Amino acid sequence: MAVQNIVRTFAGMKQLRLLIVASVLMLLVGCLQDKVGGVRIYSDPSVELYSIPNQVSMFLFHASGPWTATSPEPWLQVMKESGPGGTDTLKVVTTQKNLTGQERKVLVTLVADGELRTVEVTQRDEYAEFDQEEFSVPAEGGMMEVTFKTNAADSLQLYVTGSLAQYLEDTRKKDSTKNTRADERKAYEGNLKWLRVLPNTDTVARKGFFYLAIGVGNNRHVSLDTLNFYQEAFVPDSLLSENP
Repeated sequence: MAVQNIVRTFAGMKQLRLLIVASVLMLLVGCLQDKVGGVRIYSDPSVELYSIPNQVSMFLFHASGPWTATSPEPWLQVMKESGPGGTDTLKVVTTQKNLTGQERKVLVTLVADGELRTVEVTQRDEYAEFDQEEFSVPAEGGMMEVTFKTNAADSLQLYVTGSLAQYLEDTRKKDSTKNTRADERKAYEGNLKWLRVLPNTDTVARKGFFYLAIGVGNNRHVSLDTLNFYQEAFVPDSLLSENP
């Protein structure tokens, strides 16, 4: 009886070893299958970017061999188009404003060992654009006379360089919208003609920027377009008389 029990015990231990070895082999085979002939994307395969240039997104992935990445649209550029096998990052950047008035999408392809994977990038549709790049005003000041186009409607905000705020006067009625709000004539066109630039009594010119922006939460905003501002310096009469 004792000898039979020992034999049975050894037989059971041998079967247990075989089961363990088989399980380990199955795990190794599974890992090899994961690494052969493929691209695995670890990040969310879709992302949404704002409608302006230089918006960047990155996707973490693993390629089993040398890989390539391509974008079929000129408004989205792949920063690194190829690399060796292993874990890497696909980096894309918007190169153009979206002035179409509609969001647009592109599928960026990753290929390694004959296998293809895609990530989807969406560029949002908000746009706002000044009708000029720069506004100049004489030292005595005057009205802004600047128009713009937009589809952002009530979400559009007007910001200025901090130092300029004290030199601008809102000529609208006191019960109108706040002076940070961009005035609109109609749905897709607005103007800054309600802003008066006060006289410059300093001998140094005033410089700054106007921004058309949208809020994106947490007191943050994204600038959709920029206007350069310049106001001439004050020239005293004594200097004018010296240079007839």
